[in-house]
Amino acid sequence: MKSTKYFIYSLLFAFVLGSCTEEAGYEKGEVRPYVRIPNRDIIMETDEENTITITPLYDSDETATGKYKWSVTNQELVKLVENGDNSVSITGLKPGKTYLKVESENGKLQYTSTLKINQSFQFEHPIFIDFGTIESSKPFNNMLSSVNSKLQGLVDAKGFTSKYAIEVNGSFLTLDRSSHINTLGFPDNVAFDMFFNDGISIASAGFILSKLKANTKYTFVFYATIADDNVTQTEYAVKGQNEGKALLYTSNNQSNVATIKDIIPDSDGKIKITLQPGPNNTQWAKFYGITSMIIIPENYELDFPLSF
Repeated sequence: MKSTKYFIYSLLFAFVLGSCTEEAGYEKGEVRPYVRIPNRDIIMETDEENTITITPLYDSDETATGKYKWSVTNQELVKLVENGDNSVSITGLKPGKTYLKVESENGKLQYTSTLKINQSFQFEHPIFIDFGTIESSKPFNNMLSSVNSKLQGLVDAKGFTSKYAIEVNGSFLTLDRSSHINTLGFPDNVAFDMFFNDGISIASAGFILSKLKANTKYTFVFYATIADDNVTQTEYAVKGQNEGKALLYTSNNQSNVATIKDIIPDSDGKIKITLQPGPNNTQWAKFYGITSMIIIPENYELDFPLSF
């Protein structure tokens, strides 16, 4: 009896398997025409700059010459733009999950993938950066190396990770001190070290911010302090689509910052920051530098002393 049941089950399994693999109208072993989306599960983010383009896969060049249409089950979540090569460009409008389908004009060939849209990073809170070899705790992003250094995925004061990146443009020296007093609220680990240069030897150096949000205004606050009794002054220049400059006296600086407001990234999503000795710098080596930088959203009110 047991062997009889096993035989019957085997026949049923063979029948089901055969019905799945040998479709009507196709010879055994023949490749069935298909159109496919490369990924069964697609994850993307909202906003225009995160638009993705998907090109379907085909079984043959002949199948690829056909015309195909795209659709989603929830049109409120994304905007679709069908391109002339049968690809589709997708822009996320709001977070959620839907299904993306590509199908031939006659409906015989089709394929569906899940499409998840996450909320993109919203620049609503300051980003704090500490320059120097002494590591600081959150919320500071630590740029510890002054040569060929790059930080990706800068984190804001609330712990949200952005796509923003910063890299050294040129080179700096590093300087550590046992103490620096400030009334601005910067923690000791931030204030005790810095990037600096001898302006006679290195006329200028700076940073490049990249992967920034298009048409967004960024305000920059610079702080620097150096234990020197001469007059040291740094000029900070920030340039994107527009530009601005500010000066800061840095010798034994306890309470002053330089601020440049409302800089918009260039067409590549970049902002360039350049440091050099200020016009009133009378220190014999023309020291200039940076201890910390704060990147602030438009219309955000930052109060000193800082509180962490």
